[in-house]
Amino acid sequence: MIDARPAVEQVQAAFTQAITEVCAVHGVPMLRVKKQDLPTVAHFLHTNPGLRGSLSLLWAVDHRPREARYELCYLFTLAERKDWLLLATDLHGDEREFPSITPHLHAAKWYEREIRDLFGLVPIGHPDLRRLVRHEHWPKGSHPLKRDFPWDRVLGRVQGEYAFRKIHGEGVFEVPVGPIHAGIIEPGHFRFSVAGEPIMQLEVRHFWKHRGVEKLFEQQQLTEAVPLSERVSGDTSVGHSLAYCQAVEMLQGVEVSPRARYLRTLFLELERLHNHIGDVGAICNDTAYALAHAHCGRMKEQLMQLNDRLTGSRFLRGVNCVGGVALDLSGLQLAQVEVELNALEQDFSDIEKIVFANASLTERLENTGILTEGIAWDHAVIGVVGRASGIDRDLRRDRPFAAYDVLQPRVALYRYGDVRARMRVRLDEIHESIRLIREVRRGLPLGRLVSRPMHQPQPGAWALSAVEGWRGEILYVVMAGDAGRIHRCKVRDPSFVNWPAIQWAALGNIVPDFPLINKSFNLSYAGNDL
Repeated sequence: MIDARPAVEQVQAAFTQAITEVCAVHGVPMLRVKKQDLPTVAHFLHTNPGLRGSLSLLWAVDHRPREARYELCYLFTLAERKDWLLLATDLHGDEREFPSITPHLHAAKWYEREIRDLFGLVPIGHPDLRRLVRHEHWPKGSHPLKRDFPWDRVLGRVQGEYAFRKIHGEGVFEVPVGPIHAGIIEPGHFRFSVAGEPIMQLEVRHFWKHRGVEKLFEQQQLTEAVPLSERVSGDTSVGHSLAYCQAVEMLQGVEVSPRARYLRTLFLELERLHNHIGDVGAICNDTAYALAHAHCGRMKEQLMQLNDRLTGSRFLRGVNCVGGVALDLSGLQLAQVEVELNALEQDFSDIEKIVFANASLTERLENTGILTEGIAWDHAVIGVVGRASGIDRDLRRDRPFAAYDVLQPRVALYRYGDVRARMRVRLDEIHESIRLIREVRRGLPLGRLVSRPMHQPQPGAWALSAVEGWRGEILYVVMAGDAGRIHRCKVRDPSFVNWPAIQWAALGNIVPDFPLINKSFNLSYAGNDL
């Protein structure tokens, strides 16, 4: 891990009077900042050439009943160092207002709106205070993540209307799509403003299936919430459960065995593999290239059947547990995995050659849905989408977890930012996942599967965990409560970060190209909505 002290000292030197405390939480340096100075310090972190901090997470905690205060935490990833730096501030007693940093950092926009909806804390100076999570039928004053809000409270329905942004002018038309779609797609509303064919504006309106996941976590014991984490986003069961388990393991001082870490890596790469192959086929399908779609669908099904034979779940549920993994793989099973993946890789490589020999497909993908590196940086875009736009970040390399410190994955990186670049990232990662699984088989050590906790955390102790899922960075903040329960669990799926950016990628394209652009992002509605 890179030493973060120089960055801390740089911020301290610039803001001596603004910083009231310097400490570290599980190796993450934290600076407690006076509330009124937050925007200035955040702006400095974001723009200073030696830091270039990208906002990775913003969350709030209601500390009642132990303390009469709210806490706001701002996690930055430093661009060059790939290290974390955390800012924190407090709202005491009846304070409910805090200064917005959105005018300085675009990436804070949804986070601050979410905090207003769920906690009733108001970001003063925010340019858009419309509701985000709480749709207009929610009664006024209902803020479900306040500690005194019952988890099973049934809310009445009120009347209300969302005020969409409007572009006025001759020949400007609105094209509303969703939230209910043909097929089995999840609910999401897209409102296009067009003049002729080009898209002038796209507004995304989501959060139609809010399930109160973070509130449900507060009803769980630390060691019993793994099944809930697996269901945050059903196609990312391994990624979410691993991020949750790692946070609890830090709280309990668990040292996961090398064998368990290797097996976690294998299952995470299997999850990446079947999702990426499915996405490549779906992108081809949205260009009406049915042949490639059919073959990718066949290969994805082969992988999901392999998942089922290995774990009893096509979506790899029940694999992770706090302390390690819940099941083992024999040498025979691992050999069979490699045999199947070798055959699949050859099969997939043949499809790749056909795909890239198709000039009409290339024409549809190139220069479609361009997300520039500058816009991607401003919105802190991550994962596949970020790496296709020149954002050189991958937690497997930058903050190794599981067995990635030994396996050392190669990171796919492109700078074009179009649909083709996003597909190329997936293609490269498919081959890299197969290579990593081979390495896991060769290096898998002997040892136990589950390690016991060293201690139980004190109420108020918290830990931050990060996993590079197949879409991108998954972050979990878990805070311990009384009697082994969860006081707060903040979940951030990469989709929450990347959905706002798709509004920029669509500009200048035509509406019929949007399904292709949307599929190349392939973001989760459930993971976003929680």
